[in-house]
Amino acid sequence: MSPSSPNIPAFDAVLFDLDGVVIDTTELHYRVWEDFARERGYVPTREQLLATNGRRAGETLRAWFGEELDDEQVAALTDDRERAFHRLLDHEPLSSVPGVGAYLISLKQAGVPWALGTSALAQNAERALERVGLERLFPVRVTSTDVTQGKPDPEVYLKAAAALGVSPHACVVFEDAVVGLRAARAAGAACVAVATSFPREILARERPDFLVRDFRDLPQALRPGSHGFTGPTAPLP
Repeated sequence: MSPSSPNIPAFDAVLFDLDGVVIDTTELHYRVWEDFARERGYVPTREQLLATNGRRAGETLRAWFGEELDDEQVAALTDDRERAFHRLLDHEPLSSVPGVGAYLISLKQAGVPWALGTSALAQNAERALERVGLERLFPVRVTSTDVTQGKPDPEVYLKAAAALGVSPHACVVFEDAVVGLRAARAAGAACVAVATSFPREILARERPDFLVRDFRDLPQALRPGSHGFTGPTAPLP
């Protein structure tokens, strides 16, 4: 809940990951990946399922089924996997991460810009946001469709910051995954680890500036004011 750096600057904008940060779809993703893999003769471990967090689908497919898969094979497998995920999105209960809606409204009221930076496909992001009624609160989105390099490469967050017209160094990123936190760091942004997908001790190893349970757990430093946020001084234990 406290920052790891004593000299965090003011933030001008906020960047959000999607799964596990805005929408509570992490377990759905695990179910889809596990069923998809088992149907094709591959049994992933829990650690391998955790590692899908923040990765683009093609990267997981090549890691599990062979680096020799060509782009056409990856595209076909990705399409199969996404159709399975769509079926769950359409029929399974789905909710937003606690407190995120109120936080978005507080950003809007304070005039603080924000954007989505996700490894999800554009159509999945749209469908998931629609399911929880947040699609209109995310007009600025950068998805895996818009980048050539997946997280931990910083491309998605560099493009999200550019879409808002701000420096990534003036952004704070909310992430639930290890690769996402590394992408935020590589982009030069401050980062908040949201402990919805990974155990807190794993996230803490990445030395995020803040570690929170969800958006009901935010310290005052992350609550918007008229000119962004001001950084506090207490270090992580």
